[in-house]
Amino acid sequence: MIWIPRVFGALTALYGLSAIAKPGVLARHGELADPIDRSSAVHLASVIVGVRDLVSGIAIMAAPAGGVLLGALAARVAFDLTDAVGFGTLLPTPRARRKIAAVAATWAGIGALTMIWAG
Repeated sequence: MIWIPRVFGALTALYGLSAIAKPGVLARHGELADPIDRSSAVHLASVIVGVRDLVSGIAIMAAPAGGVLLGALAARVAFDLTDAVGFGTLLPTPRARRKIAAVAATWAGIGALTMIWAG
């Protein structure tokens, strides 16, 4: 069932594209400043997260089964865990910290689970 990690990779890449195209999503859920205000750096942060997710999603989709795919998935899990810790401790409100940390931790868990089918 190698398709399971591939679907996870595709969803990750699609999220990356959405973060690049619509930085307001991160701003809204993280309760951050409007990304139109370039001095807030929200637009920059969203693009950085988006590019990282796009590249890691493509890597998961393109990696050969086995160790290379496991490595790509492990990197993705590490990214999501650092998001859970970073956003979960540094966002401006407790509600935003809990929300983003929960979403990132859930994605890390899903990514770790897909390792079962990495072949």
